Amino acid sequence: MSKKNKKSERFAVWMPCKGYVKKWLVVNFNSPDEDWQELINLSASKVLHKSFLSHLCRKSTRRDTVSKGRYASRVAIEITEDEFHRYGWELTPTETLSFNALLEREVKTVLHTYNAMLSVTGLTIAERIKRFRRATGITEFDWDTDSIRKELQRNSNISGEADFDNLVKNIEKNVWAVLSKSGHITQQGLEEYEKD
Repeated sequence: MSKKNKKSERFAVWMPCKGYVKKWLVVNFNSPDEDWQELINLSASKVLHKSFLSHLCRKSTRRDTVSKGRYASRVAIEITEDEFHRYGWELTPTETLSFNALLEREVKTVLHTYNAMLSVTGLTIAERIKRFRRATGITEFDWDTDSIRKELQRNSNISGEADFDNLVKNIEKNVWAVLSKSGHITQQGLEEYEKD
């Protein structure tokens, strides 16, 4: 008597979102199988997973129309059967808007950090945006360049200057060590050059 492998059913909540949010979710949390090419499993991030569950409900509010027409993409977010029964299986438009705001902040934090670190290299903002797109796979269709540029100009509050200074100090320390070992500078010179 042979036993058949019974595949467990996967539950998902469909959530409308912006294109760049979907791309970020797919890159960071996709858990595909033969039935689902894109299925987001947020359990790798306790904070996002808990927040998502807190936004779920058992039935929609008919008069809640806050997010209608706002989002061009949508993504399936996986929940367990237990979560399905305990928390619910859908998001109201207001809850959709609220959770999307959290996800948008996450993506923008990645953008601002990446931009700040590269800003010290002298690359133009256009070059930094191109490199960000290439690294993340976020296309013009997902998030247009003008919107990214405006976001960076309005809200860049992360600076890469301190990190750049540390990077330069470490490079200088290595340079002085190599020159000292090769005999091009003395120990006395090394100590002088390493002073701040």
